[in-house]
Amino acid sequence: MKNFSQFVYRLCVVVTLTTAGAALANDPAPAKPAAEAGAPKKEEKKDDGKAPAAKEDRPRRTFEGQEPLFYFDSKRRPYIEPFHKTDEEEYFICRGVIGEWYRELLAQEANMLAEKDGLDKVTGSTCAVRLVATNHGKKLPIVSVELFVNSNVMRSCILGDSCPQSRTAIMYVLNKTLYRSYFITDREKKIRRYYCLDNKSNILAKEECWYHFFDKAAKGKPAAGGGH
Repeated sequence: MKNFSQFVYRLCVVVTLTTAGAALANDPAPAKPAAEAGAPKKEEKKDDGKAPAAKEDRPRRTFEGQEPLFYFDSKRRPYIEPFHKTDEEEYFICRGVIGEWYRELLAQEANMLAEKDGLDKVTGSTCAVRLVATNHGKKLPIVSVELFVNSNVMRSCILGDSCPQSRTAIMYVLNKTLYRSYFITDREKKIRRYYCLDNKSNILAKEECWYHFFDKAAKGKPAAGGGH
């Protein structure tokens, strides 16, 4: 991505995702099935005084059948390997990493915002989940979903040196509520837009969410030096 896009991600680190929000948390691990009758017994391990490392179960659908937003472990990492990575970021295919209903929702929101400038729509099928490393807070990665109008644009944005069009949704958690910062661009039309949406797809501001809430908090503080 462009240097400016990376700069936005660095700024997001200051106030976003410093705590693990409830919206990104895993469902409780399901009980493991009992061993089948007649199955060969596992070789007994020697007692070396060390407890075996527990393997974390992949989150499942809830009792009502609802998919989680993301299939992440406790460290906010997918259960698959990235298809592309650098020193600071990793890209994963969306399938099996993000809930299908949530991917469709993000595509609808991105199209709603892109339509304001007459830009191309996305289907949500061509996308990637991007993790950006951070050393702040609990050191959990910043999560964004990158939606693309086609596979050629996806290849250029992730593997190339430039990005013709971007439809990026950056997850932003504040007070246990999940907001989304959108970055909508079209290089040919020279369009670069920022939006902040709440968890009901309402547009709160035409700027990144961290900017919006930082400005809102600053305006709410009393002026310094106000004496009686």
